[in-house]
Amino acid sequence: MSSSSSPFAPIDQHDWFVRSGRWFTRIAAIGADLDLPDTLTLPGNRPTILVGNHRSLFDLVATMAIFSKFGVSSRIQVRADLMEKGPGARLLRSIGCIPTSSSTRASAERASIETVQKGQLLSLMPEGRLCKPGEWMGGVGPGRPGVSRIALATDAVIVPVGFSGTELVWPRGKPPKVQFPRPKVTMRLGPAMELASTDHDENAEQVMDGLRSLLRSMGDPHALRDVSAATS
Repeated sequence: MSSSSSPFAPIDQHDWFVRSGRWFTRIAAIGADLDLPDTLTLPGNRPTILVGNHRSLFDLVATMAIFSKFGVSSRIQVRADLMEKGPGARLLRSIGCIPTSSSTRASAERASIETVQKGQLLSLMPEGRLCKPGEWMGGVGPGRPGVSRIALATDAVIVPVGFSGTELVWPRGKPPKVQFPRPKVTMRLGPAMELASTDHDENAEQVMDGLRSLLRSMGDPHALRDVSAATS
């Protein structure tokens, strides 16, 4: 899919978003052997929310790399403190990211709903935070209900996005590592999902189940290990 063939409206910062993604791609290649999809298949007839599992801040780097590869732009929910200070704060604001935190939840959800209603892509991590590995079940942490509130308000479908290996490049609570050989980081998209309930907690669990299934199909060791432990 190229930007010209994308069924989604470009965000206001589209050109700068895509150009910035090229820099993210170069940075990512320093620390990781990126394995991105050959094609980007998204629904063309429905509002769409991309949801990914969240193990590392490197998830955002990989996300920008795939958007740049296909010339597609998206509003991305990002932890508010990362947009307020630090070396990347100005860049995150300039590419149209949506700041999220417990204190900005309502405004973040309003901005997200408006994004989808404009026909633009929305991307978020339904865990809402970097969960410790001990909290992962099937390779993912517990989901939060915000994704359901946004999807039901916009009649959007959910497209799961699996990240595997990002935690090896930039572990939670530690600086990123440059290693040789570079760890393999894989990113794949699953089939679109319709939320089955009007209960936000049930929908959040459905979304996380979709991510678990996708990670297992990718051969993610954390997802497969949890399945093995459950059946032994």
